[in-house]
Amino acid sequence: MDLMSDHLVPTPAGLPPASVQAPSAFALEMDSIVKTFGAVQALRGVSLQVRRGEIHGLIGQNGAGKSTLMKILDGYYPVGSFAGSIKVAGAEVRLHSPRDGQAVGIAIVPQETTVVEALSVAENVLLGELAQHSTQLFARNRSRARATAFLAENHIPLDADAKVSSLSMSKKQLVMIARALYTKPEVLVLDEPTSSLTSDEIDNLFAIVRSLRDDGLTCLFITHKLDEILELCDRVTILRDGLAAGEYARAEFDADRLITDMIGRKLGDLYPPRPVPAADAPEVLRIEGLAVENPRIPGSELLHDVSFTVHAGEIVGLGGLVGSGRSELVTALYGQTPILRGTVTLDGRTIRPTGAKDAMAAGIGLLTEDRKKEGLLFNLNIRENVTLNVLDGVSRGVLLNRGRERQVARDTVKSLSIAAPSTSTRVTNLSGGNQQKTVLGKVLLSKPKVLLLDEPTKGVDIASKADIYRLMTDLARSGVGIIFISSEFPELIALSNRLVVLAGGTVRETLDGASTTEERLMRSVMRVETGAEAMPESNRAGEGPQ
Repeated sequence: MDLMSDHLVPTPAGLPPASVQAPSAFALEMDSIVKTFGAVQALRGVSLQVRRGEIHGLIGQNGAGKSTLMKILDGYYPVGSFAGSIKVAGAEVRLHSPRDGQAVGIAIVPQETTVVEALSVAENVLLGELAQHSTQLFARNRSRARATAFLAENHIPLDADAKVSSLSMSKKQLVMIARALYTKPEVLVLDEPTSSLTSDEIDNLFAIVRSLRDDGLTCLFITHKLDEILELCDRVTILRDGLAAGEYARAEFDADRLITDMIGRKLGDLYPPRPVPAADAPEVLRIEGLAVENPRIPGSELLHDVSFTVHAGEIVGLGGLVGSGRSELVTALYGQTPILRGTVTLDGRTIRPTGAKDAMAAGIGLLTEDRKKEGLLFNLNIRENVTLNVLDGVSRGVLLNRGRERQVARDTVKSLSIAAPSTSTRVTNLSGGNQQKTVLGKVLLSKPKVLLLDEPTKGVDIASKADIYRLMTDLARSGVGIIFISSEFPELIALSNRLVVLAGGTVRETLDGASTTEERLMRSVMRVETGAEAMPESNRAGEGPQ
């Protein structure tokens, strides 16, 4: 029996003639899906029905089961490794591999970027076809013509001749979508497609998805961002703890109801009250005339003449567009990006960290934007990760004190509400939100006086966001000074006492967090001239907490 007849049921020979089949109203049906990993039941009978020609949202906290469900749909977890059934366009299918999923019309665009940088857009779009035709003549001539026509037909703004390595992240995302669409799928699955995009790029992506929907394509849109569901989707299914907790049509969308279904309880106010530092709170950090090197062009300045202060118990938000130098500023303070000139003073002492060890010794902690690459060691468990920066404190001489290590890890897990069976759980088995809390635990064990948070809620679910917000405000109230980067303006404004806006390589202005609106902040980061709404000149360098 060939691959198709062995793996996909019913086969063409086993199907009734198309003329006598009533077309299904659903492009995709997943019925009573159960999946276990040892003693852990990841999916407990999930049912999902996606109507033809709709954008159907799938939302849930990290760990709710979204990724597991999609790996079943993709064929990554083959039939036999789970219970339940899958139908595509009304016909039951049995998937043994991702190739089978593609053969029945399932095209999944993963969150991770999967493009071939050295090839052109055209070659990437036709990658599967090119693998069967290795001649350069086919690659250079036929592929270009086909891809150009295809991109035009689908209103995808890409140049077929462009090298993928030269494209922005959003353009690479479009390349992956175009490649998936080229297979003419029944269902296009977009898995967290906005995680690395700017707001303008997200708007462009949404316009394209709507256009595809209007042309009859069915889209399953997976995200942890509630605002994206409310803006884009025609229908939504909520997953919670391995079950479908609710399904709603657009007319029934209600943010409070969706949040309650996602977390199983009423969340209350998402943002805790903004901490208010004392009027005489001491200055913990002063930055004066700082110039920071551009990591992409060694020797050149990405930032120049940056000056501001942070007081004990104060949250200072860094506003700015992607590329404005926000991340480079905090990594410079942490000794990971060269400081070309200027001074950094912490608790009255001038410092110039030359690495993470120097920065931690001085009293600076950093939560990096990319926890997967820089925050965690995925071959280790929770206990080993959180104590990594404080091995001296959990050792007796040169020997590790296992009892002390376990106790410190247990205390961290409890204080940060990390959901895990034990501190021996490998971090690779944690949800995104619990991985982020583990990184935070590691950073906080060094007891920093100044905490640098670079996109601390990126890629985490709404309940974990609320936990991180509460932790931030609790730390501020305990006297820690915080520098906070976020691309989400609502949370940046809601949590910051002051907002230092970076634009044009320097500090454009300083805004009061309590009175700044999203529109006002947007005008500032976009360098659009406004009225006299910025802080008085005497406060722009932070001469007193706000």
